[in-house]
Amino acid sequence: MSMTKINWYPGHMKKTKDMMKENMPLIDIVLEVVDARIPISSRNPDIATFSKNKKRIIVINKADLVEKEEINQWRDYFLKHNDADEVLELSAETGFNMRKLYSIIDKVAAEKKERMMKKGLRKVNTRLMVAGIPNVGKSRLINRIVGKNSAGVGNMPGYTRGKQWIRIKEGLELLDTPGILWPKFEDERVGFNLAISGAIKDDILPIDDVACKLIDKMMKYGLKENLKSRYKLLEEDFEGVTGNVIENIAKRMQMIQKGGNLNVHQATLTLLRDYRAAKLGKFGLDRELLSQEAKNEK
Repeated sequence: MSMTKINWYPGHMKKTKDMMKENMPLIDIVLEVVDARIPISSRNPDIATFSKNKKRIIVINKADLVEKEEINQWRDYFLKHNDADEVLELSAETGFNMRKLYSIIDKVAAEKKERMMKKGLRKVNTRLMVAGIPNVGKSRLINRIVGKNSAGVGNMPGYTRGKQWIRIKEGLELLDTPGILWPKFEDERVGFNLAISGAIKDDILPIDDVACKLIDKMMKYGLKENLKSRYKLLEEDFEGVTGNVIENIAKRMQMIQKGGNLNVHQATLTLLRDYRAAKLGKFGLDRELLSQEAKNEK
C-alpha cells in the first residue's frame, strides 16, 4: 500500500507551519517532543529547520515504554548528528525526569539573563516553544511545565493574534500554540510505525497489515520468545506466513467467535494493544536505523 495515496498533510498543517515561522524570532528554547518507541518516525524535519540558531532540546517522551539502553543509543544518535543541544528522556505521563528538564531550562534562562544584563537590560524573559507531531505527549508535557499557578500574559504585539503566552514563572514564558505538524510519509516504514504505536487512528491503514508488520519487526529484533510467552505460542505456530501467527494467537488464547470460528480481529487488536502497553517488552520500532548507523561506522 502506498503512503502517498493518503492525505497526510491537511490545510491546517500549513497554517501551523506559517505560525511557527512567524513566532520563531521570539523563541529562545525549542523543546521537540518525540516518542521513545519511534524517535525518528515521530520527528518532523520542518521543526529542525525552523529552530536553527535556537537552543534545541529533544525530549524523548514515553521513556517508560523502552529499555534504558535503547534510549541511550538514541541520545548518542541525536547528539552525534547535531540534532539537539540537549537530549533528555522523560515521561510526561508519570513525571519521570521532569525536574531535570526544569534544571536545563533554568540554566538556559540564567545564561540569557546574564548576557542581556551585560547589555544593560534589567528585565529579561526567556521564551519556550514545545513542538512535535500529534500523540507524542506534547499537551501533557505543556501541562507539566505550565503547572496550576501559571497565568496568560496576552499576545505579543506585531505577531499572530490568538497565540497565548503563558507565564510559567518570573522571567519564563511559554508560547501555547494550538497547531500541530505531521511529518511527510513517503516512507512506508514511517506510516506503519506510527500506526503500530497508536500515533494515528487504527482505521488509517489496514489493521491486519499493521499487526503483521509488528510481528515481522519482533522476529527481526529477536523477540520471538516475547510472543511465545505472552500468547502461549509453540515453535510450530511460527511456520508459514506472518498472518498465520495472528491466527495461532487467536487459537492459543481461545478467541472464538459465535459459530466456533477463530476471532482473528480480536487477536489483531490484542496484539497492538499489548505492544502499546509494553506487555510485549519495552522496545522501539526504529531499531533498524541504529543498526544501519552502526554498519556505516565500520
